[in-house]
Amino acid sequence: MKERKKALRAHIRDCRAEFSAEQLADMSARTMARIEALEAFRTASTVALYWSLAGETATHNLVRKYAASKHIVLPVVDGDTMHFAEVAADCSNLTSGAFGVMEPREGAVCPPDEIELMIVPGVAFDRKGGRMGHGKGYYDKYFERYNGLKIGVCFDFQLVDEVPCEPFDVGMDAVLTEKEYICNL
Repeated sequence: MKERKKALRAHIRDCRAEFSAEQLADMSARTMARIEALEAFRTASTVALYWSLAGETATHNLVRKYAASKHIVLPVVDGDTMHFAEVAADCSNLTSGAFGVMEPREGAVCPPDEIELMIVPGVAFDRKGGRMGHGKGYYDKYFERYNGLKIGVCFDFQLVDEVPCEPFDVGMDAVLTEKEYICNL
């Protein structure tokens, strides 16, 4: 299983290298527009997003756009655990945290049951909702406490036939790319 995941991560890295930064930015913008069009996003008052790393579907503009009108929460990694904290309306409480990812410091911690929609990053997804992350398990551990709507977000080339899953891996309710929306509800 470990070797299959390693090979898939390498494959996705190779696929990503075929696209320019401009192409990835364009695909990200189209994906974010599709998120904004979702009824679940439009009606949710508390949305968990992520602050994207280089090569991930870019979320920075979406976070900035909605931080003043919705309760936008981002993950905060503390040792082996992750929780979500609120982003200030002007994003002024974001600082570099674990793995160089921007995290809200001094933002109110949001209990899992208050999050109505979670937009989830991943290395790869499949059409059945399978998700493969970076291998640390932060999201899977968090999902033990979160029962709300989980939408995996990725570029179309990250959508594969089958993600190698282990018993502790938690599937998505839907997966969204710049081209597709696959709902598993």
